[in-house]
Amino acid sequence: MKPLSRRTFLRGASGVALALPFLDAMRPTRARADTAAASPRRVMFVFQANGDETARRFAADGETSFELGEFLSPLDPYREDLIFLNNLHKRFYDLPEDARADNHQQGGSSLAPWKSGTGSFPIGGTESTIGYVEGPSADHAIGGLVMEADERVAHRHLVFRVGTKWNDIWNTHAHAGPVGQQNPIPPETDPYAAYARIFAFTPDDEAAQREVLRRLAKRQSALDLVREEGNSLLTRLGAEDRAKVQQHLESIRDVERALQTGNGAATCVQTPLGEKLNPYDDKNHVIMGELFFKISALAFACDLTRVVNFNWSGNTSNRVYSNLGLSEGHHDISHNSDASAFADIRKIHKHLWQQNTKLYDILKNTSDGDGTLWDHTLVVHWNELGQGDTHSIHDTMVVLAGKAHDHFRRGRLLDFKGKRSFADMLVSCFHYMGFEDMTSFGEDVLNMQGALPLT
Repeated sequence: MKPLSRRTFLRGASGVALALPFLDAMRPTRARADTAAASPRRVMFVFQANGDETARRFAADGETSFELGEFLSPLDPYREDLIFLNNLHKRFYDLPEDARADNHQQGGSSLAPWKSGTGSFPIGGTESTIGYVEGPSADHAIGGLVMEADERVAHRHLVFRVGTKWNDIWNTHAHAGPVGQQNPIPPETDPYAAYARIFAFTPDDEAAQREVLRRLAKRQSALDLVREEGNSLLTRLGAEDRAKVQQHLESIRDVERALQTGNGAATCVQTPLGEKLNPYDDKNHVIMGELFFKISALAFACDLTRVVNFNWSGNTSNRVYSNLGLSEGHHDISHNSDASAFADIRKIHKHLWQQNTKLYDILKNTSDGDGTLWDHTLVVHWNELGQGDTHSIHDTMVVLAGKAHDHFRRGRLLDFKGKRSFADMLVSCFHYMGFEDMTSFGEDVLNMQGALPLT
């Protein structure tokens, strides 16, 4: 039997089309007999802001016998699938003085380790101004290489941010380049609109997107528009593929339910679409983050993209975490060095790490080829700073999560003591994604020795 196209969609009325997960029926006949057929590799960059408290990251520091500190403790159940990269150096001070911003600004562009160009943004603590970095971010570059290798992938990358709608040098983390040009990429900040755009078949099909949004506002499912074709497809699939499709459609329905109902305790606002949660209200950041996580997993499962750049906020985020009993903004707190401020910083980061584990569980519960998305995804957690009150950059931490095709040796704490760079870590991400000819990424002075020793 002829295999299904890897880009098979369920199409319905009003132009709405929903992508399918990877199915055994999509493999060539010979490949179906090969149970070890590889699933695509994916990478998801996850950002949280304002540094942490470096001395309290770990209670013990053995490579495999390490103990997590208070604010990292939510990760303990997942430690066998994590690698903690401690004390990576960002090396910005090796750039010419007129080609670097302050550590918040330059640090927020860490995925794009290039010099800054000219511009009108004030540099903190000086009377000088600066512009965006002059080169692409890793998510954009990796996504481009993926699309060159497989033209069936629809989106180079997806870029999401929870919270603020506006964009500037303090909260834009994705860049298109090319090298030598400033080209910041505005993220999607509204999960309602992102869902309609990504899953309404084509990015430029505005009529289909409007129909999806209209149905969400009316508490209806876009799945109803493709149900007849979906039922027809199910009769042509084997039992295992039927189960995958049904699980996938239920996952999409779950996202729709969340978009439609939100959380009864959260603030709702009136919009042209009817009542929905306000994506820009600090009180709703947990719900918006989880929605973006679910949308990311669906996009991965449909192979619509293999790269996601997700941000809990911009750098210098001053979100007020009232859900934690705080009344002062995050960035303001991070500038203080007293014990109570550090206690609040630990509280904020513990909260965000708890939210990040929801992503892990979503990936673990999403079937993908011969396993789950957790088996076939690398999640890269990063921050623009090491510690907020000192604006340090020599002691930044990255956490790698996910089984990632067993590409890395996991369950370890590696302390690089400032002798390897954040750019070196990005080279390791290129290698995981299959682009092992990449020996450096970004300005030469921001690179040190190439890919990190992680395998």
